[in-house]
Amino acid sequence: MSTSSKKINHVAKYLRISQEKKSENFETLSNHRALLSEFAKDNGYTYETYEEVLSGGASDLDQRPQLQKLLNEIEKFDAILVVELSRLSRNGLISETVLQYCKDYDKPIITPEKLYDLANNDNDVLTFRFGSLIASQEHALIGKRSKYNKIQMAKAGLYITGVVPFGYIRNSLTKKLEIDEENAKTIRYIFKLHSEGLGSYKIRDILNAEGYKSATGKHFNLPSIKRIIQNPVYKGWTVFNDRKKVKKNGKFTYETVETIISKDTHPPIVEASLWNEVNKDREERAKRSTFSREKPAVKTGVTMLKDLIYCSECGRKMTVRKDNKLKMYTIKKCEYLTDEGEKCGNAGIKLDHVEKNVMMHLQKYKVELEEYLQTLNSEASSIVETEQKNRLNQLEKQKKELESQNSKLIDLALSGIFTHDELKEKKQRLTDELTYLERQRENLLFEMNHVSVEDMQTQIEGTLEKIETVEIKDNPEALNATLKTMIKKIHYSRVIPKDLLMKSTQNPERKNYPFELKIEYF
Repeated sequence: MSTSSKKINHVAKYLRISQEKKSENFETLSNHRALLSEFAKDNGYTYETYEEVLSGGASDLDQRPQLQKLLNEIEKFDAILVVELSRLSRNGLISETVLQYCKDYDKPIITPEKLYDLANNDNDVLTFRFGSLIASQEHALIGKRSKYNKIQMAKAGLYITGVVPFGYIRNSLTKKLEIDEENAKTIRYIFKLHSEGLGSYKIRDILNAEGYKSATGKHFNLPSIKRIIQNPVYKGWTVFNDRKKVKKNGKFTYETVETIISKDTHPPIVEASLWNEVNKDREERAKRSTFSREKPAVKTGVTMLKDLIYCSECGRKMTVRKDNKLKMYTIKKCEYLTDEGEKCGNAGIKLDHVEKNVMMHLQKYKVELEEYLQTLNSEASSIVETEQKNRLNQLEKQKKELESQNSKLIDLALSGIFTHDELKEKKQRLTDELTYLERQRENLLFEMNHVSVEDMQTQIEGTLEKIETVEIKDNPEALNATLKTMIKKIHYSRVIPKDLLMKSTQNPERKNYPFELKIEYF
């Protein structure tokens, strides 16, 4: 390995495996971790580890939280240690970002075979860029070959997606689905209940009450019931959606280019006629329900608190529905399942009550801001500095907690407790939260270094003007738009005690049971 004149003591050890490559798994990550640890020990390096499991072709640094964190903390290290250059990225844009950081901060990249002195050696820069180009091209070719293979397999009626549908097993020789009779009974029962006029809520409750378990061995939830009912695999069809990744409104999404349907590719668990009948009924129910669900449509209108109310008990967004007969909106009872299989049980209420309470909260918030504004005028910078430090400490504490949860995902994967999809969902949630916290931290650091007391006074005065605007507006849509510039979430809680739930819905004590709100401001 070539050497650098600069002494290297402390390095950032970066590890990544691709979730797209079947040949890469958590064992690969473990092997790479051991390889770099041994290399660091042999060379007398101390190190800190950054590792993640995701797509190497991720085209946005926000999708690479650990790499982003490493670059933000690059001044702590003498170099970056990786198994090979392609582990940093197979995307040219990200590779150039890494290169620029290494140049700006004079930090080499080390692999077990070579040291790349990117700040001082033009040949190393050329080698790095060439390697990045090859890796990027390889990623694109692999993606195309994989897609074409999947399309051909789908047309041949072979099952090619990662997770085998509940009720089936995949024959490793024929690559086709075969019925798992034990679990297929549950699928047939779901379709039978729906054909008898029961909806997803009731079907879920019956299955859980009778002890049925989902594919993961847990209680059934609403999304799993709906996915089963809508999946044409259960009538013997194989469906493959060829999708492409596009960016819209600053976010990546997937659009379906072509849907490939192969009929009668495997034994059906339910007859096609029953599947069609059940799904026709489901679609008709969905059409009817659009008249009561809150949507940004002319028929239902937009409420003052649209998309702002979240359940304090389970964290899910709560549903607001319109009662056309009574001409009012209500917050629907939260019925998402907890991890123990119990319904959340956060009771609903007339939306009007909550709207009035939010206005009271805003009045209180207004008074607090006015008092804080006076404090700023009198004690200014010392108060601001103390508050900023407290906020920064709180953000750091939240980040450490999430990073700890993130690091434990590897152990959870190895334990086999969670499925790949469940781990992927947990990973995405943690990544989103970490990204949000990191942006909050960056904004706060910028504020501490650049925002003056006068700037803060201007911001507070702007918020006070918005609150005054809310007080005089009577257009729900305009109110909602203004509130979303101040309020991130409204946490709603109304868990009625079990003894009260036994009483009539018209019982005054039950009917007037109070709710609580906690408003999370930006």
